[in-house]
Amino acid sequence: MSCLGETSLDADVGIVGAGVAGLTAAKQLQAQGRSCVLLEASQRIGGRAYTEWLQPGIPFDLGAHWIHSDELNPFTQIAADHDVTLERDEEDYTAGEYFEDGAWLPKNAAQELADFAARQFDAIVEAAKDGDSQSVFDVIDNDSRWAPYFYRFFGQDMSCDVDQVCVQDLAAYVSAGVDLAVASGLGVLIHKYGADVPVSLNSAVVEIDSSGAGVRIVTTKGELRVGKVIITVSTGVLATHQIKFTPRLPEWKLATINGLPMGSHTRVGLTFDDNFLHDLADDFTIRLGDDEPLHFRNRPCGHDFVEVVAGGRLAEWMEKSGEQATLDYIETRLKHLLGNDFAAKPSRHIISAWDADAWTKGAYSYALPGATQQRNRLAEPIDEKIYFAGEATSQEFFSTIHGAYFSALEAVSIL
Repeated sequence: MSCLGETSLDADVGIVGAGVAGLTAAKQLQAQGRSCVLLEASQRIGGRAYTEWLQPGIPFDLGAHWIHSDELNPFTQIAADHDVTLERDEEDYTAGEYFEDGAWLPKNAAQELADFAARQFDAIVEAAKDGDSQSVFDVIDNDSRWAPYFYRFFGQDMSCDVDQVCVQDLAAYVSAGVDLAVASGLGVLIHKYGADVPVSLNSAVVEIDSSGAGVRIVTTKGELRVGKVIITVSTGVLATHQIKFTPRLPEWKLATINGLPMGSHTRVGLTFDDNFLHDLADDFTIRLGDDEPLHFRNRPCGHDFVEVVAGGRLAEWMEKSGEQATLDYIETRLKHLLGNDFAAKPSRHIISAWDADAWTKGAYSYALPGATQQRNRLAEPIDEKIYFAGEATSQEFFSTIHGAYFSALEAVSIL
């Protein structure tokens, strides 16, 4: 593989984007002895898998965090190969304690919510079997006292709200085993995974011209010609036409991209000098009046901080309103729990902002009602020259790093 320098370089395959899909495609091509060049618009590899440090010794993933479905996820073994510690999360995602209207709910609240959530997912699967392309909101029990909690957990998992996503998209997802957290940061693991892959950083692709023989790729560092190209950038980037395609992408491909928009997902990491968090459960959720519940993950992986995750419109509001508004929103809920005398301010905080990220334009994809089977269509190549990979193209493992990984293998296999 060659890196892009001052002069144009030729290769069998060009790869756009050095996230998990791009890195995996490059590794696969390398193993096959085929030449390729990997182009990344930003200054780093990893895409939406990125770790920063709240303070020394406390990593925080701003993006991808979980190794989902450990039994089928290749990153379970990849983590072991790199001596990376994983934390098992075998409890139901609704586990924890719930504080509502000034009091802790009974201990059986978590089980009641888990049972409610299981019934809603059963309803989603049944609706999908009937060929419905309704939204999740249309088929679940929205009158239950547990519905607002289901909305919130659904939003933070799917990066969209229940009225925005198609039941068939959700029902197609496949899981096996448990979810694993990377104690040292998933972004760190992905960086290790891709460390042996040559990448041309700060090389934003501005045009892909397939009108002649092969493909001409125009970047901010120059041009190169390749036989074929694999596009791994997000649907957010594709939908905003940051990359010009010559000839223009066909209408069916544009419709597919628009049917798989990027959702909003905000991750907040907070450290405090006061040790009040030590008296609270590992997972707790606060609901203030009729507002949306807010979930707190306390001391994740044994690190002394609290993590707040929001998805859908709440996450979108947080990002648009800014860091201070987000911190005030969180503090108001902590004061509801701990009393108005609670005055502890975070000593350090990190807040993600994927919607505004120029190279992602959102967190991860979801399928609009009516956009059934669009993921498979997004993966379809154009003129046997332009191929697509990434989590958005994965029908069974969308929104995950292993979905991106498998999609890259599939794209390389049909080149």
